[in-house]
Amino acid sequence: MPDLHPIQSAQLQERQGSNAHAMLWITAKNRTTGADESLGFWTGDDHQEFIINGETRLYYGAGEVIEVPPIKTGVGLAVRQHRITLAALTDEARQLLRGYEPRQARVELHSAPLNVDTGAPLGPPIRMIKGTLNKAPETIGPKGGESGLVLTIVTTARRLTFGVPLLRSDKELRRRNPNDRAREYADVAGDWVIPWGE
Repeated sequence: MPDLHPIQSAQLQERQGSNAHAMLWITAKNRTTGADESLGFWTGDDHQEFIINGETRLYYGAGEVIEVPPIKTGVGLAVRQHRITLAALTDEARQLLRGYEPRQARVELHSAPLNVDTGAPLGPPIRMIKGTLNKAPETIGPKGGESGLVLTIVTTARRLTFGVPLLRSDKELRRRNPNDRAREYADVAGDWVIPWGE
């Protein structure tokens, strides 16, 4: 469970209900410039700025067109997947798919608790997910049908599943152990022509 701001805890202790919005922040490379750029969506109706870790971020109001299922978290090193659905036909979603390179984009999902009576923010947003964008298939429905963009996010624990590239070269293996010849011919073995039967 994330650490809550005292104001957020006080509202929960009153047991009069809660009001929270999901906030999606994606940082990806611009296809034209190659620079990292960020784009934010939230389940509110209007565009709004939020301060997260001292940085002011603009989130586009997606309202009902963004769907975030309940988030399941836990302690451990399990790689978790989360699916978030966006409307594929909004200008911001088109920018995400066509203007940016969404593959392996960095993603954060925050929860923004609001006052039940006034709708004002209650303390800073709470980060629920930090990971990378694994898939972003766009579904275009038939005329009059529904279209959608399903973002599949994997948690940062996935980085622990990647192999260490330093162990793949002969030079690195010999630096660790001069007698290690396991990859002595790895860079040229694919070029050898071996007649059948030899």
